[in-house]
Amino acid sequence: MTRINETRVGNVLAGWNHLSVIGPIQIRNASGPRIQLLSGEWCDDYIMGWGSCFLGHDSSVIRKAITHALSRGFLQQYETEKHQLLSERFCAVVPCAEKLRLVNSGLEATMYATRIARAATGKRIIFKFEGHFHGLNDTLTWNIDSSPRSGVVFANGELERLEGTTGIPAELGQLTVPLPWNDLNAVQKAFETYSGDVAGIILEPVALNIGCIKPDEGFLQNLRALATKHKALLIFDEVLTGFRANIGGAQKDYGVIPDIATYGKAFGAGMSIAGIAGKAEYMDMIAPRGPVQISGTNTGRYLSVSAALAVLEHLEDGILYQHVANLESQLIKNMREIFKQHNIPCHIDGYGGRVGVHIGSSVRPKTMKDIENTYPVKFAHKLFRLLSTEYKLYGFLLPLTYCPEPVTLSALHTTEMIDSACDRLDSALIRLEYHDN
Repeated sequence: MTRINETRVGNVLAGWNHLSVIGPIQIRNASGPRIQLLSGEWCDDYIMGWGSCFLGHDSSVIRKAITHALSRGFLQQYETEKHQLLSERFCAVVPCAEKLRLVNSGLEATMYATRIARAATGKRIIFKFEGHFHGLNDTLTWNIDSSPRSGVVFANGELERLEGTTGIPAELGQLTVPLPWNDLNAVQKAFETYSGDVAGIILEPVALNIGCIKPDEGFLQNLRALATKHKALLIFDEVLTGFRANIGGAQKDYGVIPDIATYGKAFGAGMSIAGIAGKAEYMDMIAPRGPVQISGTNTGRYLSVSAALAVLEHLEDGILYQHVANLESQLIKNMREIFKQHNIPCHIDGYGGRVGVHIGSSVRPKTMKDIENTYPVKFAHKLFRLLSTEYKLYGFLLPLTYCPEPVTLSALHTTEMIDSACDRLDSALIRLEYHDN
């Protein structure tokens, strides 16, 4: 595989584009679900813009929308009829969305969502869950996969605050309480510990950032009840889950309506756009109706809005969702059989075409620590290197620091691509000796 010299790690658009084990690459072209290397070779892509390119790298739907926009002052970011139509379409399909405010990125959306929660409640503390990633903003970048691993679990279930990057003052961590995912008892005790000062709970309704760990049965419903009881806002970070499994998001799938939800990634299907949606009483906290300032020079550019509107209209009939669901089922079934044939313990689950492959244990992990205790990092690195360099699968079974990045499908992947990827996985496993931690 074509590579950049690893000493030049600064030559990436984002730090995570410097993939573990193989480093960064440069590409010449991208088409549908594939990328072309500088060497001219084509690779099947299973990162797909970190889940954003749901309609492929060069969607004809998006191309048509932005081509039309090019004739209409395409750089302007003033309000237009398309802005209104996008908001109306969005609010018609997302259960919690009585109003929508556009922003530029998921990081901004989650940062502003917690600001709204604090303004609406007059309280300070935000609960988050270990391993859930909400963008690299200073008050939420705690206890993620890039955090140190030797943290203390306190008697009440609360976790020691561990920053996910250097450069964040420890004082900011006092505003965020990290808790184990799927641990309702820890959430209840945290409400008791910080009684009267909890502004909100933020979470990925499906923990895709740690390899697709779904909530226990009833967990989201209980969070909803606890937030209501303690007059805190329930915030769903649907940046990864939104518009991937259905037009309404995970909140529609699980029947739990948050107070606020954040969106990005598949919302624009690769175009730079994100959003905060929620109940009117909280959205009206935003200026000019309320005192919460949310604004940006590049927010709501006509190009991005035109594309996002076209994407929503294209997804509404649900046909593509069924296609992606079928691909996901095929991939999970085939990989389960392959790992079983090679006597490698593995738990596999998926949501919205993002498939988490937890090598090391056949038992479903419930928390980040479950994954850390079983995920065979060294073996995962060897397998990923082989799949990347010799089998031309870009990002397939990518290992993060202590957990797997989900395999990401798009609406343009095919059943033939899934079969081919599984054949290549089988061939690679024949060449490797499995070893656990």
